[in-house]
Amino acid sequence: MSPFLADSMKRSFSHYLPVQRGLAANTVLAYRDALKLLLCYAADTRKKSVEELSVEDLGEPLVLAFLDHLETIRGCCVRTRNARLAAIRTFFSFLAREDPALLPQCQRIRGIPLKRTEHKTVEYLEEKEIQTVLDAVPASGRTSIRDTALLLLLYNTGARVSEVVTLKVTDLRLDDAPQVKLLGKGQKHRSCPLWPETAAALRAYLQQRAPQDPRLDQLFLNANGLALTRFGVRHILRKYAAHAQLACPSLTGKRVSPHTIRHTTAMHLLRSGNEVNMVSYWLGHADINTTHIYLEIDMEMKRQMLQKAEAPTANSHPVAKTWYPGVADSCGEGTAIMWSQSAHEQPKTCTNRGGISSTSHNSKLHITLVMLSST
Repeated sequence: MSPFLADSMKRSFSHYLPVQRGLAANTVLAYRDALKLLLCYAADTRKKSVEELSVEDLGEPLVLAFLDHLETIRGCCVRTRNARLAAIRTFFSFLAREDPALLPQCQRIRGIPLKRTEHKTVEYLEEKEIQTVLDAVPASGRTSIRDTALLLLLYNTGARVSEVVTLKVTDLRLDDAPQVKLLGKGQKHRSCPLWPETAAALRAYLQQRAPQDPRLDQLFLNANGLALTRFGVRHILRKYAAHAQLACPSLTGKRVSPHTIRHTTAMHLLRSGNEVNMVSYWLGHADINTTHIYLEIDMEMKRQMLQKAEAPTANSHPVAKTWYPGVADSCGEGTAIMWSQSAHEQPKTCTNRGGISSTSHNSKLHITLVMLSST
């Protein structure tokens, strides 16, 4: 890698992103991973080692090919592709500040558009389903107390998994007014009150919490006494969701993740009659429009809205009918009427009996009249 490229990357990750931009540590790590993938792809494509790469090797055609590689070879979704592109854009914006001679190349790369993503409705759990997941935690077990406290806290607060794994013991307040202080995106703090059940579960967990290092202040620990990671939380939740499928078949096919619990909390808060802006504050959304997605997916709320609106009166259309012999009717003695159930099905008629067939082009209904002669 050229000295300029190596020095620029070092300054970007050590000072520009965390200090000047004030990005969170997880964001810096995500940007680092994106550039690491780009450098590996460039080295394989240029048939060079990473140490031999220069800025000129990272041109617009290579970046475009790398983005296609993410989707076609690595199987990344469009959102992941756009996230990698955002990291690359940020780095080349920094390069343009460092060396104005690279401005044309940086502008071309920064001009690569984000790909439009498919708008999907979020998935959440119904009250019975989340209760079944909570009940799946065994009454006795090595980690049952911790897992009960973890799942209750996730559902109670609707916290992001990154917010939960970075919680410290000092962020808890378990007195008569129990609450927890969360650090969300953009270094924004918020406090959430706790149910008495959640507070009781956390008190029980703190009594048996045994960190490997007494100085470790993370709240949730794994079985080895080390800080629990977001991957560990995901594993715990999926384990109990799989057990809960036996008691609640509606969970089958649902992908239950920590963010699914966050969506579940939001839906249940809205169903309880809370205002959208209050739910937005509860979840720590920077934009209230993010909270509006939950209004789009609740079928029960949509049904209630529909019930308040009167349905229009539709005009009734005539149904195809056929006269059959053998039954007297008001149309005349020896004449019968039988309603056809299909508007487009040609009724069967008696042949060689003087049948008269008439078709209405406006209604597209076939009507066959059979006049019977008296015997």
